[in-house]
Formats: sequence, C-alpha cells, structure tokens
Amino acid sequence: MAVFDHGAIRVLVAETHHPSSDGACSAVRLDPRLQLVACVSNAADAVAKAVELTPSVCVVDSDLPLGGLTAALEIGARLPTAGLVLLHAADQDDLFEALHAGVTAYLPDSAPSSRLLRAIVNVAAGEAVLSGTQVARVLDAVRDPARARRRVADRPALTAREWQVLELLRQGLTTAEVADRLVLSPITVRSHAHSIRRKLGAATREEAIALI
Repeated sequence: MAVFDHGAIRVLVAETHHPSSDGACSAVRLDPRLQLVACVSNAADAVAKAVELTPSVCVVDSDLPLGGLTAALEIGARLPTAGLVLLHAADQDDLFEALHAGVTAYLPDSAPSSRLLRAIVNVAAGEAVLSGTQVARVLDAVRDPARARRRVADRPALTAREWQVLELLRQGLTTAEVADRLVLSPITVRSHAHSIRRKLGAATREEAIALI
C-alpha cells in the first residue's frame, strides 16, 4: 500500500511512454515537494485515476491515446478544484480549447523538467502559467472577438456528425441530452464539441453557435 505525504502536492501524470527516463513522471517522482499518486498513459485511465485519487494537480499530455484534451476536459468537469497542466506540441492550435477545459498551465511537451515542476507548484497555489506569447494571443482574442469570425472561412469543414452535435447544442440541449439523442457517450459528445470549436476558431460552444 502506498503511503502518501499529506504535506506534499498530490500529482497525477498522464503522458505517452517516453523511451528515456526524463519524462514528467520521473521528474515529479524525484521532487520532494510533490507526491506522484499515479502515472498513466491513456486518456481513459487518466480520468478514472483522477476521479479515484483526487490529486491536487493533473499533468496531461495532449497527445495521449484517446485524446489528452478530452481527458483534461473530463477531469476539469469532475474535479473542478484540481489544477490542470496540459503538455502540448509546438503548434499550440488548442490553446483556447485548453483554457476552456479548465487548463491553468499550458506548456510545450519539450519543456525542461525544472519548468514543469515550477508550473505544477504554481498551479497548486492557484496561479495560471502561460508564456508571454500565449498571454498576447488571449489578450488579442479578448480585444478583437470578431477576428475569430473572420477565420471561419479558413477552417476545415465540419463532419456530418459534428453538424448534428452543433445543431442539437444550438437547440439548447445539454451534453447528456445530445449523447442520449445520438446514442453516444457524453465524453464523445465533448470530443465532437472540442473539434467543432477548433475548426471554427471559437473559444466556447456559444461562440461556435453564434458563428454558424
């Protein structure tokens, strides 16, 4: 049976397997300020272990099998007090989706362990961790929300299923009601909603609906 240090920050790490030993799990395990409560490698396990162990901070790799961002959204919905750190690829296309999901630290997956550990501690203290470039993007979107509308024409077309989900959301149905209507799981509906927002350049469901 694991013995947890109640004075340490409880951390769950969900990352793809690394060939070397310098992944996020190893970094957290070696930091005396932190207590690694679980290290998993797919989205489903990330959600299940987060709900079971209620960590203070969850570190989620966006490239997780079954969807890292979807897992972050589900964890944020079920554990609203937990801090979320999302490790992303270099393109940063999902910044606004991540923020909407409740992510408070958005780091490149190539960030050195010292930066990751500092972000975990800061998130546990209730702080947000964004780079200067990311802050500029957020401010730009706030100052010019119409810019998102001008990007719609450049986004990929929605799939037939995404149009179905968007139409039901436009009618005011909840995620659970959409899932029941389309015979899908709620997590699949959330995944479609994320895809819709990404394609339309919308920060929220409401903005995506307004764009259409």
